[in-house]
Amino acid sequence: MDTANVGRHAQLATPLAFAALTPPDDPLLVFYRNPAAPDMQLTPDDVDDELVRGVDVLWVAASSMAQEPARSTIQAMLATRRRARHTVLDLDYRPAFWNSPADAVDVIGAAVGAATVAVGNRAECEVAVGTGDADGAARRLLDRGVELAIVKMGADGVLVATADVSTVVPPMRIDVVCGLGAGDAFGGALVHGLLSGWSPETIVTYANAAGALVASRLMCADAMPTEAEIGALLEAVQ
Repeated sequence: MDTANVGRHAQLATPLAFAALTPPDDPLLVFYRNPAAPDMQLTPDDVDDELVRGVDVLWVAASSMAQEPARSTIQAMLATRRRARHTVLDLDYRPAFWNSPADAVDVIGAAVGAATVAVGNRAECEVAVGTGDADGAARRLLDRGVELAIVKMGADGVLVATADVSTVVPPMRIDVVCGLGAGDAFGGALVHGLLSGWSPETIVTYANAAGALVASRLMCADAMPTEAEIGALLEAVQ
């Protein structure tokens, strides 16, 4: 892991997040980010444009564009990237970060037009493209130029769509202990699949299994699965 481009803020501390497992599959989160969080202080001076243009995957979380100066900086990064494959937009929407829902609709919706891959749940899709219907959201994402649209549907599985095909990857039947980190595991596995050149359905099946494993465990970062664990789960459900 190369940390050369991980910045530090001279005054601001790492923010805290408190989670109440009520319910465990969708914990209530309370964020402590006062007076401000360093992730929203990203400026153009922090960004290496050559790196932005050259990396195999650029992953942008929509929540990181909730405030300035990070918003303008990330918008500039996306412009620099020029929609190179793979530019991933995580539709991640956290209402507490934004000044208003309308602000989020405008900013996240515009960012869709810079992505080749978009991933989010039905509520996040509604913010980004105006509908929480999975099929409708996927169509709208593809109509805006996204090559791979992924709509998480919880217990209904995951819809994955391209211009040529749309399919639903069935859910993994597990006992949910804590949903925290499941999206991060899904995202990491998604990147692995993209870099491996897998088919969209294979990527999402693998990512879905990774997320399920984390949801079946109490911890978050410490619960991230190995390739062997993901493979074992997929083999067990076949």
